[in-house]
Amino acid sequence: MTVDQLRALIEAAAADLVERTDRPHPVTVVLPLEGATKVISLDGFPDDDEARHDALSVLAAREMVPANASCFGFISEATGPGGEDLLVAVYGARQRGGHVTAALVDDDGLGDFLPAEPLEPTAMPFLRPLQHAADTATPPSEGGTGGLPITSG
Repeated sequence: MTVDQLRALIEAAAADLVERTDRPHPVTVVLPLEGATKVISLDGFPDDDEARHDALSVLAAREMVPANASCFGFISEATGPGGEDLLVAVYGARQRGGHVTAALVDDDGLGDFLPAEPLEPTAMPFLRPLQHAADTATPPSEGGTGGLPITSG
């Protein structure tokens, strides 16, 4: 899987989320695994960054580490700088850091995603447990199992 394929998968998961859930759409973590893609809705996701970090630390320990997940996606609603409703998608992979993109979302559906940008190190610090779990996944060539290999491209 390339990083571009990961981005496309996370954007497709976001579109599916908008189609099948009511607003506000639940915060969702997407884990592309070797056998299947696991989608985890986080109902009641906290508002406080420290509590968010703790919740994602538990999720990473329970879901990513045992599955040797080398990549992830995170989807959440947010308010844009002009007050518009956005669906934000962050995706990250082993040793590649995170990228962020967003699309307008309203009761009629999801708009087109903007070009992705690297996630600034100080932005969304609560996502660090997901990136850490991906970074520590064992590459398949080293005998690891479960996570998809992320290749250049």
